[in-house]
Amino acid sequence: MNIVAIGLGNFGASLAKILTAMGHDVLGVDKNMEKVEFFKDTIANTICLDASDPHALRLLPIKEADAFVVCIGDDFGVSIMIAALLKKFGVKKVISRESSSIHLTVLHSIGIEYTINPEYESARILAQKLVLNGILNLFSISDTLKIVDMPVPKSLVNQKFSVANFKLETHLKIVALKRNQEIIYSSSQLKEDLDIAELEFKQEDVIVLIGEIRDIRKFLQS
Repeated sequence: MNIVAIGLGNFGASLAKILTAMGHDVLGVDKNMEKVEFFKDTIANTICLDASDPHALRLLPIKEADAFVVCIGDDFGVSIMIAALLKKFGVKKVISRESSSIHLTVLHSIGIEYTINPEYESARILAQKLVLNGILNLFSISDTLKIVDMPVPKSLVNQKFSVANFKLETHLKIVALKRNQEIIYSSSQLKEDLDIAELEFKQEDVIVLIGEIRDIRKFLQS
């Protein structure tokens, strides 16, 4: 994907670096030359530009980019102005950081459908990880549907498993099984009904699961 991240603060720079590492074509934009220079080796492309200036903003790949992400959170007015200009210029997809309920309301009023509040999202994920003791990472698909990765429970170590039977017993789907940083099973590589009873859980394994949070809790407590 071709993505433009405007604002290279903590959130914007982190987003741009992660997307770059994932192999996407990223352009990081900031009006502070020091930030642009600092991140030029970890972000695919960087440019020093004041995105709140309509003439300068037109220099960016308005039509070519798949998405613009306005990552500015400390200046309400500038964030709104840039988002509004991007909508006016016909950008395909504008995603904007929001820092308050008022900020969110204004963004929605100018037609920005996609917003992100990094502080809230981080706190929500941490809260869920705290109450789901034993998981390593968590990704929310919805309020109840989650993807988690976790060490294989001791009770399952050295036991052979079948994907179908595991799902029947736990109501959770095994997305992947990792051993020594390598994926030895992935649901995207093998047919769901394929019998993999030859595999067994080892002590160092990490299992990636998808399912309802209530079933994940039951599995963690088993």
